[in-house]
Amino acid sequence: MTTLGSILFALLGGVIFGASVPPCKWSVLSFFGLGLLLFSNAFPLNWHERFACASLWGFSAAILPILFGIKMAKTQGADYPNDLTGWLLAFLPFFLLSTFVFAVCWVAGKLWLSGKWKGTDWVFFVASLGIVAEWLALFLPLPISLAVTQSRSPVTSLAFFAGIWGVSWFVWFVAAAIAEMMLKQKLNWTTICFAAFLLVVPHLLVKWIHGRAPKRIFKVALVQNGEEDPLALVAKVRDVELIVLPELALGQETSLMRKLLGVLAKETKAKIVTGFEEPNLPSNSASLFSPDGKEVLRYRKIHLFGAERWRYKRGKEVKAWNELGIAICFDTVFPDVTRKLAKRGALLVAVPNHDPPVVGFLLHHLHAAFLSIRAIENLVGIVKADSFGLSQVVAPDGKIVAEAPLGKTTVLIADATIYPPSGDFSSRPLTPYTLFGDWFVVFCAIMVASLLVWRTKFL
Repeated sequence: MTTLGSILFALLGGVIFGASVPPCKWSVLSFFGLGLLLFSNAFPLNWHERFACASLWGFSAAILPILFGIKMAKTQGADYPNDLTGWLLAFLPFFLLSTFVFAVCWVAGKLWLSGKWKGTDWVFFVASLGIVAEWLALFLPLPISLAVTQSRSPVTSLAFFAGIWGVSWFVWFVAAAIAEMMLKQKLNWTTICFAAFLLVVPHLLVKWIHGRAPKRIFKVALVQNGEEDPLALVAKVRDVELIVLPELALGQETSLMRKLLGVLAKETKAKIVTGFEEPNLPSNSASLFSPDGKEVLRYRKIHLFGAERWRYKRGKEVKAWNELGIAICFDTVFPDVTRKLAKRGALLVAVPNHDPPVVGFLLHHLHAAFLSIRAIENLVGIVKADSFGLSQVVAPDGKIVAEAPLGKTTVLIADATIYPPSGDFSSRPLTPYTLFGDWFVVFCAIMVASLLVWRTKFL
């Protein structure tokens, strides 16, 4: 195939892959979209031609999510910035995605062309290398994972065992299997049967576990204040157990602010979680006030986003109070904070949030896709209050229980589900991922090294 043919396959693959990226919902297309890029790299190309394929794939993958985001925003009457910065931020996740996808596809293509990797071992190698690359992508300014394409599909059950890495591995594996079968023009029943097993068996097992777990309803109110005074909205809330306000909702911390929060906690008879700025450190922080008006927990954001790295000091400690934990916005893009909260006994994670509005609110949609996976990873409920849209209540099985519209000032009141330690569970239920963390990344790294050594030695 010519270089032009490879580029055209990459462009087509990007458009197809984009149809699986939130707010698009066709999860199955991620396998074919990535598979076409792997296929296009299995032909003689130099490095800059491979880079061009990956870059064009990433660019074309952004088209449908942005268009769907714009359509959804217009339908809901939500305004978003339509300037150059808004467009650049919308394309940024796809540019960063294409960087590590390029590295994996470059290696995969070279190995295929060597003539020594022609079957199931190549598929397993590509999938495992993809996870190592995704883990390294955590050090990028904005980590993005292939798992977000599966946020509402049965594949997310793999997160119960292997975290977000298991979900992404499945995407890489099926995509590599599709590319391998296209190249050989022959079905590979080993990979087909293995993929079917991973799709069906873990999903049924996790579904059974969720059905068996004891449940308790936790009534919550999420304040999506926009430009309005969030405390005025809080004052109207009654008959809930928890009220969550957005990130930095109250500006800089003052003694008057703490006093008002204490009074509101007593009046509403609810726990209140709100974000604010601690000016003395300075830090991006959140506090939990108990119904008796006392501050019982203060958390400082650990994973700072963008320019926050130069403005605030990074938090160092994950904290939970009884069954309630706090994470702030960008913290939930990384797996460590929610996992540590679950190990400390948190059953429900409150997330003060503020996603930067960009074209089509794309960052809102991408960030929301992480929450379902975080919930499944650790069997926790998640409640997120955002300033401008998509405030959410997420059940421990990853289902979206309630969601606020984009660009609307509202107080979303809903029932959050938690799994308390009772019934057949002798203690707080912990998933394999909560217990063992990123074990699957280590497994994939060993798999990559072992296959390389085996192929080099015996072929």
